[in-house]
Amino acid sequence: MSSYATFKNTFLFDVLERLNVVKISELDNKNTQDIEQDAAGVSSSDNESDTIEKDSSSDSIGKNGPQQHNKELVHDPYLVDWNGPNDPENPQNWNNSRKYFTMFQIMLLTAVTYMGASIYTPGEMEIREEFGVGHVVATLNLSLYVLGYGLGPLVLSPITEIAKIGRQPVYIITLFCFTIFQIGIASVHSIGGMIVMRFITGVLCSPALATGGATIVDVMKMEIVPVFLGFWSVGAIVAPIVAPLLGAAMVVAKNWRWIFWLQTFMSAATFAILALFFKETSASSILSRRASRLRKETGDDRYYTKQERIDAENDFWKMIGNTLSTSVQIIVREPIVLAFDLYCALAYGSFYLFFESFPIVFVGIYNFTLIESTLAFMGFAVGGAIAFAIFLTYLVKVLAPKFQNGTFVPESYMPLLMGVCWFFPLAIFLFGWAASTHWIVPIIAEIFFVICVFNLFQVTFSYLAFAFPKHTAAVFAGNGLFRAGFACSMPLFGQAMYNNLAIDGYPVGWGSTIVGFLTIALCAVPFALYKYGASLRKRSRFVQ
Repeated sequence: MSSYATFKNTFLFDVLERLNVVKISELDNKNTQDIEQDAAGVSSSDNESDTIEKDSSSDSIGKNGPQQHNKELVHDPYLVDWNGPNDPENPQNWNNSRKYFTMFQIMLLTAVTYMGASIYTPGEMEIREEFGVGHVVATLNLSLYVLGYGLGPLVLSPITEIAKIGRQPVYIITLFCFTIFQIGIASVHSIGGMIVMRFITGVLCSPALATGGATIVDVMKMEIVPVFLGFWSVGAIVAPIVAPLLGAAMVVAKNWRWIFWLQTFMSAATFAILALFFKETSASSILSRRASRLRKETGDDRYYTKQERIDAENDFWKMIGNTLSTSVQIIVREPIVLAFDLYCALAYGSFYLFFESFPIVFVGIYNFTLIESTLAFMGFAVGGAIAFAIFLTYLVKVLAPKFQNGTFVPESYMPLLMGVCWFFPLAIFLFGWAASTHWIVPIIAEIFFVICVFNLFQVTFSYLAFAFPKHTAAVFAGNGLFRAGFACSMPLFGQAMYNNLAIDGYPVGWGSTIVGFLTIALCAVPFALYKYGASLRKRSRFVQ
């Protein structure tokens, strides 16, 4: 058993187990669990899932009156649970090296799949020429990829919560399919086939984006989760920023098809690492594996876990339908959710709108080469580092003391957003109207943009999670659809908007102004929620 500990609950090991190539005994674990529970005392548990009721009665009838019934709580020997609070297989108890390696793997998976959206953009001109299509049709390869990773979580995220499946196989199988489709895109000979496969790969890349945060929560202590979520978010920002540079290098060295061969190689390498080393992190799924081994080893099907019983009572598609229905209801009825969804959607859409404005500004005005124009994206990376430092400082200096003294409320996040929200319109106006000055000015605008948008997303997800804890899945699903919808559509009309509103010397000035005025209007959101958020939550039927 000890020789298998490193690879237990990894994808490759699970496959070998199913093929009966390797075998792990769980009887020692079960015996340890029983000893731990006996030492703790069965009377300490009043949970029906942990105990069974045993009737004991007295047949004597006399001066004590009629027959008396007593109920004694007895531990259910077939319930599979952790072997006490220090069970080494519980992800919360993993050593730091295992936790950090898991963190690295989920960041790698997120980066490799997320960069698939923007890595395409340097090859768009060659693709248009080869297939004889216009700008809008070619841009569908970007837009539908983004739409795909907005729609994918609606089905794939709930699957990761099923105890008998978990997160690890969803990550690995979708990554494998993602890699195969990259080969198809690199070899495709029709624009229609390319667009369809780009949409499918967008769906397949969504688990890392939608569930990566949950994996971090699985393994990290709650008090440091926000810090590691921030690290993960920085990685998610940097990936689509670096991707155009890699894509441009492939176009210059070879041709547009090598963009996707590069994506294939990176995805395949990531698949190999995760298939060998990525352990399941969902507690309910780890316990389900333990129960499955016990059932197989003993031939006794009575072994079970709590989550397996819950899953057996739920209809999967009905659960997805309920999530979608609740998402729509919350968006329609909750001004808090609608405000954040609109704000995040505009921010996300504006980011992908930059992929339309960058060639106009850096190639058209500053005469940058293809590779030089993609290097201009590095301003976003600098902004991400600064934004994370601001967020981390706010966590330590403001939020941590509030958690400790019990004064924290969801609105405690708002002062941070109230301070940085002005960087959003500043960035948009600066990029649009300073485009004819030195090339460093638009890059400085990128820094301002990320300072706001990074913290906007951190505040949004934290606030909504605390404000709607019973409907987090539905709230996040709705937010994801809003963001994907805006990000999908804005690149499609972006170039036409800029071209129709262009004036001499300022080709993206008035187009940026339209977006800028919208961002100014949305600056009211954090101020309104800081003042009225608590009362809105009290009146909400989804908070109760």
